[in-house]
Amino acid sequence: MPKTSYLNKTFKSTHYNNVRPSYPQSLVNEVLKFHKCPRKCLVDIGCGTGKATFLFEPYFEEVIGIDPSSAMLSIAEKETTERKLGHKIRFINTLGEELSSIEPGTVDMVISAEAIHWCNLERLFQQLFFILRPNGTFAFWFYVQPEFVDFAPEALNVYYKYAWGKDYMGQYLDDKQKEILLNNGGEKLRSLLSERFKNIEVEIYNPSDKDASAASVEKNQFIWKETITLAQFKQFVKSWSIYSSWMRDHPSEPDIADIFVNKLKEVCHCENLDKPLNVEWSTFYFLCRKKD
Repeated sequence: MPKTSYLNKTFKSTHYNNVRPSYPQSLVNEVLKFHKCPRKCLVDIGCGTGKATFLFEPYFEEVIGIDPSSAMLSIAEKETTERKLGHKIRFINTLGEELSSIEPGTVDMVISAEAIHWCNLERLFQQLFFILRPNGTFAFWFYVQPEFVDFAPEALNVYYKYAWGKDYMGQYLDDKQKEILLNNGGEKLRSLLSERFKNIEVEIYNPSDKDASAASVEKNQFIWKETITLAQFKQFVKSWSIYSSWMRDHPSEPDIADIFVNKLKEVCHCENLDKPLNVEWSTFYFLCRKKD
């Protein structure tokens, strides 16, 4: 697993939980519609604080959240207790690709939200194949980046520089992770997935390429548009693992989130950080079933 600040005990998991976006009910419905097995057991890989876990919980008898971050799981466990769901949700503090504690062939659905880029994909897909029932569902998805659509491409160029560029926070993502995030999964992921899974469906939404996205707009259930301020966006940046890693390694330098947001403020012609800005997220999701 690539190094991530999410595993640090000092990582601010409460802040992460408060500012990270959730996922639309339309996506949940689409995954459930695709699913052809019973709804007894669901596993959430890289569940973090449980944002996706709790969205799918009402539809299954048993839910298991997997995450290597004890700090993240503490938030999820607290919410489980508050919701009185301890009888049906449990969490395992381990890597997403270490699933030996789950009995083979007992899981109906596996989901993963914004997480598998941290995993060894070959090992992960092998483990999922073991724990899933025949024809069991594997669904995973990513929101890649918010695009300030009224100020493209200038705002997008700023985003790429600070979030993906090797001179800034992008240095804390390896090539495999960037391939997954920036190429809608990438060829390697698709090749490995097809070895063990069938009926693979992929939906992509790219605000910067309306023509390419137009064909699937009616079917795509993960189109996400909203209005945010740069103040809100800055808090989102501060929830990133790569932000925490940068700040750890550059303690005497100005806050990279301030530099990033001030540059966006300039290209978006904002007098302050409280101006509402239209955002569309680039997203993609995969749906597939275990091969016979």
